[in-house]
Amino acid sequence: MKVLSGIIPISFTHFQTGDACPSLGSIPACYLVSICYAAMAIAALVWWRRLIWLFFAGVTPVILLAALGTTLELFGKPTCPLSDAGLPLCYVSFAIGLAIFGAYLLVILIEKQK
Repeated sequence: MKVLSGIIPISFTHFQTGDACPSLGSIPACYLVSICYAAMAIAALVWWRRLIWLFFAGVTPVILLAALGTTLELFGKPTCPLSDAGLPLCYVSFAIGLAIFGAYLLVILIEKQK
């Protein structure tokens, strides 16, 4: 839930100022990422076996958007909001998204071996 608590302030700031995060068409990326992390959390907390589709519907856009943002940042096109320390948050989101995805796959593999 720490991830959600880090994303929600960015979404709120974007709501107030309109310039806290990049947009995908008319949808701010931070809103989409917030919704996707919430979908992953719901899927993991409610019942991961029945809501596996919801988890993948959340994790896929998070990883893809973070990978795109990370790539743009690495090629000198700053697009991601920055942390207080100056680190692009897409790096953090990419790492967290991959870690959550890996952990979810690990749980599935362990459950299948039982």
